[in-house]
Amino acid sequence: MPGSRAMLVLAERLPAEPLASMRRSWWEKRRYIYVTPGEELVERALRGFPDDVRALAGRCRIIRTDARGGGGFYSDRNEIELAAGVETYEGLRQVELSACHELFHYVCWNDTRYRADEDQGFPYLRRAVRESRKLLDAFPRYKGWVTQSFLRQGDHANPVEYFADIPTNFRDTAELPGPIRAHFAPLIDGSPPPYDLAHAPDWLADPTDLATFQRWLAGGD
Repeated sequence: MPGSRAMLVLAERLPAEPLASMRRSWWEKRRYIYVTPGEELVERALRGFPDDVRALAGRCRIIRTDARGGGGFYSDRNEIELAAGVETYEGLRQVELSACHELFHYVCWNDTRYRADEDQGFPYLRRAVRESRKLLDAFPRYKGWVTQSFLRQGDHANPVEYFADIPTNFRDTAELPGPIRAHFAPLIDGSPPPYDLAHAPDWLADPTDLATFQRWLAGGD
């Protein structure tokens, strides 16, 4: 029996244990109470981003799959799969965050500016992280997110995932250290790019191993 978005809104107002019990009951029946259509989900996930970002990411197709959780961006098909159960079992807010994260993988792959950085191994992104490592204390929300959430993902805490996570989690660029803010601001608030990402870096190549990237994120040398 199908439900509705309004039904989930009401369910999410319940205390944690009754909500968890209700979700267990739903999953026993493999129910998805409400599944946001892909086009609507794209619109919801991109609210507040600059027009050019919404226009680009708005081309991406989100396919809702028959699963409780999970999903990803598939560059070979240039589209996203996202489980139909996210709204029901993780929440209405979470489905928009999950979609936003995957849409920024699409942006990284399809925005010519940032794709150029990825194709070079993310030298500009890595340099922004390196230059921010001594600034973390002045940005407590960012520092807390990096150290208590992102870096705890192990090998998943890499430049590709970091790229998608920053616009998803930081809609206010003032919460980001200056070099990171400058790198992502064109995507978040529409500021002009601070440099030409397609231009080969004019500095000696930084290390590209994951351990160094994670050490810089944590504020180390």
